[in-house]
Amino acid sequence: MRPLLAVSLVVLAACGGSTPAQPDPATPTAASASATPTAGDYPAADPPAPPAAASGPSLAFPRACADQSADVCSPPSAFVDYLCTKSHQDIALALFASGTPFTRMYLRGKLDELAWDEEVLALRFHGVPKGGIQVGSGAGSYDVLRWDGTCSMAVEADMLTKNKPGRPKTAKVKWHRLGDKTQTALIASSDAVKRAYKKRGAECQGAMSGDVSASCEKADGALVDAIVDYMRGGGRVPPPDGM
Repeated sequence: MRPLLAVSLVVLAACGGSTPAQPDPATPTAASASATPTAGDYPAADPPAPPAAASGPSLAFPRACADQSADVCSPPSAFVDYLCTKSHQDIALALFASGTPFTRMYLRGKLDELAWDEEVLALRFHGVPKGGIQVGSGAGSYDVLRWDGTCSMAVEADMLTKNKPGRPKTAKVKWHRLGDKTQTALIASSDAVKRAYKKRGAECQGAMSGDVSASCEKADGALVDAIVDYMRGGGRVPPPDGM
């Protein structure tokens, strides 16, 4: 019985040992809390750009022609791919600034959401592939950028002209989709934009969309017109962060 008792005491001693307490998985550590990302300059409604695209050296803000096919000046193809993944209101405003080299084109008719005489930037030309199926007139097509930061793809070349109309139309610039840095620059640099911004604030009471009054819609349109006039008159906005 004595040997059995000795073994039992050893077993009891081993069972009585304490194991290290495991951290509560629901409680964040200091390291994980400090890694929480902070908001950028873009509105929270827009998802962040894919990390691979945002870090690519070829996606620096373009300042010179990368493609002059079909007698147009276009940004680099990789930049166009990134630009057309979603709406980029800040980038569009910077690209449309007076003095940038990219080719402006104008609609020769109404096409889906595009308006007659609407101004767009030529992003990329698509010719008819050799031996391919001809669609439309066979003159090719363009991917284009609108003033609201959206792209329209494969617009037939026959629907576009380089001849500027008297008062080109624009897709509606969306103020709430501009980053803080761009908004601040516009208000600080243009008295007309500043006045229109204050007027819109008084009429719309912070509303960005939905059911608004006629006076709010009018004030919103006046703000868009002031921004477009400023940019066409030589105004500048800073490129988005990281570009």
